Amino acid sequence: MRMKNMRLWLGMTVGVVALGATLVGCSSDKTEGTAATTSSKPGEEKPAKRGDVTVSMYDRGAVPASEGSYEENRWSKWINQNGPVNVKYVPILRSDSTKKLNVLFASGSAPDIVNEYTTPFRGSLYDQKQLLPIDNILQYMPEYQKLLTQYPQLKKAGTKPDGKLYEIGKVKEAVPAHILLIRTDWLKKLNLAMPTTTDELLNVAKAFADQDPDGNGKKDTYGLNMSTYSEQAINEMFGESSSSSLLAWDLKDGKVVRAWDKELASLTFKKRLYDEGLIDKDYINDKDGAKAKQDFLNGKIGIYVKFTGGWYDFVMNDLTTLQKNAPGAGVAPLGYPKSPQGTFTGAIDNPVQMTTVVNAKAKDPEAVGRYLDFIMKPETAKKIVNGDEGTHWKQAPNGCPQAIDPAKSKNEVGYAYDYTMFFSSGVDKCTYVLNGFNAEVPAQKAGMDMYKEVQKLYFDPQREYPGITLGDHMPVYSADLQVINTTILKEKGDLFVKAILSGAKYTPDQAIKDSQAAWAKAGGQQLEDFMNKWYQENKDTAFLAKDAMIIAKQQMEAVK
Repeated sequence: MRMKNMRLWLGMTVGVVALGATLVGCSSDKTEGTAATTSSKPGEEKPAKRGDVTVSMYDRGAVPASEGSYEENRWSKWINQNGPVNVKYVPILRSDSTKKLNVLFASGSAPDIVNEYTTPFRGSLYDQKQLLPIDNILQYMPEYQKLLTQYPQLKKAGTKPDGKLYEIGKVKEAVPAHILLIRTDWLKKLNLAMPTTTDELLNVAKAFADQDPDGNGKKDTYGLNMSTYSEQAINEMFGESSSSSLLAWDLKDGKVVRAWDKELASLTFKKRLYDEGLIDKDYINDKDGAKAKQDFLNGKIGIYVKFTGGWYDFVMNDLTTLQKNAPGAGVAPLGYPKSPQGTFTGAIDNPVQMTTVVNAKAKDPEAVGRYLDFIMKPETAKKIVNGDEGTHWKQAPNGCPQAIDPAKSKNEVGYAYDYTMFFSSGVDKCTYVLNGFNAEVPAQKAGMDMYKEVQKLYFDPQREYPGITLGDHMPVYSADLQVINTTILKEKGDLFVKAILSGAKYTPDQAIKDSQAAWAKAGGQQLEDFMNKWYQENKDTAFLAKDAMIIAKQQMEAVK
């Protein structure tokens, strides 16, 4: 899902900045035809010996037959012709990647470079001593050395408990994981003010559900949506960071504890939404939020929780659809209202994403470093992600690449992203959300202004981040602790759903008590002990919530 959402942020659009553009204003590809095997002239330093590496990449089934295969196509050929090493790509089915990689490691045939987003899997490779530290390889990776200097958070995120650097990552633009959007025309019609507290939010949602804001004489509108991802946003309003894969943790008096009080507050709020008919009664079956999105586009939801990604598409397509279906509809971003637990930002979609590790059995570490460095070069990424200038893209007025024929680019370039999955798009302002808009077009200017307001609300330093750190940067449990974690999450999830759906028969208070009993029975104290040990040993060096906020501020200032 993260990959899907990131591609939405970087998606190539008609008449707008092309997907993943890099290097503003660069007008030619100077790496073409300059392979590292070129002989040196007298007095010049002799090029490094050309090595061989194997590299895993996700097989997403996206290579058109006319382009070849993941192993051999125009981009794999270009990399081999222009890069410093000979590369053999090993496609790994995306839906089965960790299982396949486990088999390859067990058989001793895993590739030299492993590209994998799953944090627990990379952690398990470290625990099994299957990884090579890259500290000594950095001498061949000047591009990554520059990035580590510019974003020291990358070093925090990639360093393991032994103090060595094992993981390679990328910097992306910091974007909110969830955004609240409210129908301003409904507020005006019902003479309501923008809600600033969770109690006010509940009252507004009730008015939206009960007072016929669309004027059709029917009780067919909802105050709020609450599918899987939007439920997380409600959790965050109360400072609770739990999800289907993470328990909610809190810091109190310098110690890590379960956030039971915040879980009770968010659960109580969700139960009221359900009991009072303010959300779709069948929300539990809307796993991916598709039903809620259609309800919003059809003008039936007053406060819409938008999941991360695709802001340009939302402004230019979704809002257009909404206004077609509900003429006069107005939408504005709404910051998380103040709750009894505090005033919080929403979660941030991870801006420092670790992607890559090196096999401990890699035969040529120098070749590994040189390959990684080549792919990280902005001019390399620009070539692979955007294609050829004049064929796939042209330079837009803001200096960024712009698609000439999006359909052609999708066919000939769109599948190539994973060759550069560890390239840091976040260092290039052309990839930022705001640079995807043309300020001279009124509708796009409105989209820019709305997103600036989103940033102001969701990256407000006066607000508290909901959680200790981002999900990807939580410590990785050992196999036995992961079993405990999974057991507790399943029981907690079932009890919380029961509390929401059961009316007066089963209260949130009882659900918390039963969850605490299940926690104790499953061995939850072991998780708490582990979390505290990790925090005490790593609080000064780990990637924490404050690091994400620093990056968000840094990037916002870069586009002022």
